[in-house]
Amino acid sequence: MAKKMVIVSVDALVGEDLKLASTLPGFKKIMVGGARVEQVMSVYPTLTYPIHVVQMTGRNLMNHGIYNNERVMPGRLSPDWFWQIWDCKVPTIFDAAHRKGLTTHAVMWPVTAQADIDWLLPEVWDLQKWEDPAIIYKKNCSPQLFDKYFEKHRFKLGWHPKPELDEFGVSVAEDVIRNEKPDLAMIHVSAVDIARHGNGMFGPAIDDAIRKVDSWLCRLEQAVSESGRFDETNFIIVSDHGHLKVDKQVNLNVLFKEEGLIQTDDHGELVSYQAYCHSSGLSAQILLADAADTEVRKKVEAILEYAKDTEAFGIKAIYTRREAEEKFQLSGPFEYVVEGVGGVAFAAKWDGRVVINEEDPDYDYVKTSHGHRPHLGPQPVLLAKGPDFKENVTIRECSILDEVPTFAAVLGVEMEGLEGRCLHEVLVRP
Repeated sequence: MAKKMVIVSVDALVGEDLKLASTLPGFKKIMVGGARVEQVMSVYPTLTYPIHVVQMTGRNLMNHGIYNNERVMPGRLSPDWFWQIWDCKVPTIFDAAHRKGLTTHAVMWPVTAQADIDWLLPEVWDLQKWEDPAIIYKKNCSPQLFDKYFEKHRFKLGWHPKPELDEFGVSVAEDVIRNEKPDLAMIHVSAVDIARHGNGMFGPAIDDAIRKVDSWLCRLEQAVSESGRFDETNFIIVSDHGHLKVDKQVNLNVLFKEEGLIQTDDHGELVSYQAYCHSSGLSAQILLADAADTEVRKKVEAILEYAKDTEAFGIKAIYTRREAEEKFQLSGPFEYVVEGVGGVAFAAKWDGRVVINEEDPDYDYVKTSHGHRPHLGPQPVLLAKGPDFKENVTIRECSILDEVPTFAAVLGVEMEGLEGRCLHEVLVRP
């Protein structure tokens, strides 16, 4: 009988969380007697959407095309995110599964809206108009999932001003796994990440979020059991990034505006720009409206060097487009990448002060964040248990690029261009 696979991405879960997780029934069912990678080296910038595309393609950012959570939309402080699959430039593991005749399911997995996935509930929302969620989801879900399961569970979604995506998504996933028995299911939950942003690295709120995730794992495990395929299912828990403490917000667009590189109207709205800072959390991506304008380029480089030399701005390094491609396999519509020192986060504001410290009354940033170099701070993990994984095996570290080759090997599907390696040492049949 063909094996099945359920992958749950617990956003921002790190190794330090496993002490508590190992005492909880849902995690324990996978951790006791399972395989484990203690540290998974992620990619730069450590942002949820680019990383989750790595986790479904096995390709780095420069190749798969998603360089940020948010699209570049100068003048909008809350841009649209990279929700739709058409922004991904390479095939996914869902495509490979379909070629082999396997059925697929995705819930809240970033950058899957409108993908060719049999039972699809993507992560998507409406930042501008907050239309009826049925309108948004009907456009972006697979038709059969929307028709059969959306209305049943929509009351759990909430919606404006902050949708409850996790509870809604897990409820739908339970039904799909129980009733439709997909061969590959990939589910993303954000509770731990949200708790860390709002409350800090560790503490009671983070513990509560881990317990909530555990309750969802229990429900998903029960759904697999009720499907009659528990013994044939490989369960995998992955994560995408850690967090670092934030104590300073830096607004480089304020500098650009002061130097005449951003223009606003009488209402303070941005109307044009020659240089623009696109936030990537603990790093920033700097755009030029005309990359061929050498005078603007020189001016921008002088501003960035001034900021780097000014200790209060907290800039650790500046990389050119070529350097970012060579060093981090990172590419996009930007000409520079700015890396902050510990505790510094970047925003896109063009009014106000350049530097806002944690103790200032106008500080409105989160307590922890990410977008940093992946070797810094607490690290993501990988946990697996099932018929294709060895029992009680632990390896110290791997690259996040190694995950898809391993998933593909377990599913028996072929994928070209994979940039990592299969973790044969955790598999029963390497």
